[in-house]
Amino acid sequence: MAKKMTLKEIAAIAGVSVSTVSKALNQSTEISENTRRRIVEVARAGRYHSSQADRTLWEEKPPIVGFLVPDVANPYFARLWHGVEDIARSQGYSVVTCNTGEDPELELQQLDMLQRLNVAGMLTVPIREELYRNLDIPFLFLSRCSVANNSASYVINNDLRGAYLAGKYLLEQGKKEIFFLSGPQDISVAKTRTQGLQVAFREKSLPFPKNHILYDNLTLKDGRRALERILKSYRPPIGLFCSSDIVAIGALSAARAWSYKIPDEISIVGYDNIENDQYLDYPLTTIAQADYQIGSQGMKMLMEIITSKEPYQQVSQVMFEPEIIVRKT
Repeated sequence: MAKKMTLKEIAAIAGVSVSTVSKALNQSTEISENTRRRIVEVARAGRYHSSQADRTLWEEKPPIVGFLVPDVANPYFARLWHGVEDIARSQGYSVVTCNTGEDPELELQQLDMLQRLNVAGMLTVPIREELYRNLDIPFLFLSRCSVANNSASYVINNDLRGAYLAGKYLLEQGKKEIFFLSGPQDISVAKTRTQGLQVAFREKSLPFPKNHILYDNLTLKDGRRALERILKSYRPPIGLFCSSDIVAIGALSAARAWSYKIPDEISIVGYDNIENDQYLDYPLTTIAQADYQIGSQGMKMLMEIITSKEPYQQVSQVMFEPEIIVRKT
């Protein structure tokens, strides 16, 4: 049987004094959280045991948080992840990132897996918000959440205003046939952005037809196919408001390939302001979101929830304001 690690050995490995080790294992508030966690990890690895340490080492959740994201390849979500990761690392936490692929069944599977890992908390860009209703670990929504959900903690963009700015811009360009290339119909941002478009149209005393919303657009190919579908029934000039810059770039590339004049015949507004937008041969007009800030702020707030005395009672909500970046489309 391996020899049990002593307090002195733990102190030497962790680079602290024996008294600091004792304080950490007795959950003293006199030392920093990062130092305490480092000592606990050393003690756990060395299988140190005492009646108090047993409770500290084996009942405490590991310094890991989960992050559920719809598409890790999407530049917007990649920036969101960087914000989460940078703050987590600075606080001594690791992030387990799970790709849900906009699939509710996969989202549920990943959610179950993270709970089995006994993560300390969770950040999520949800597909089905109701899946988190009875979650028994601290969590926070990022980028997507119904603002009517007053019981949930979130960090989101003001998507109603973002869509309003897009609709207002397209109407000011003289486009009356305006189409919304939305993502999945049931996610909160699809509904919120539809409402934002409707506000812009009401200001001009115009109706926004429901059949001008095309759902489930997520990729470059989706943007191209959506524009092709629209052009079978409508002739330019038209305006496109896209659920993401990825979808917008797909539509833009198709419009250019088919020799339409941009923005005279087809005007396009994306969403996210990813880095590639400004380097396109026809730079994209888009709605800018605070992607990195949403991720970093969300992780900071999750840490506050995790370390609070009543984590399941604490509700924190932040909304960032978007802006329209006008370029050539």
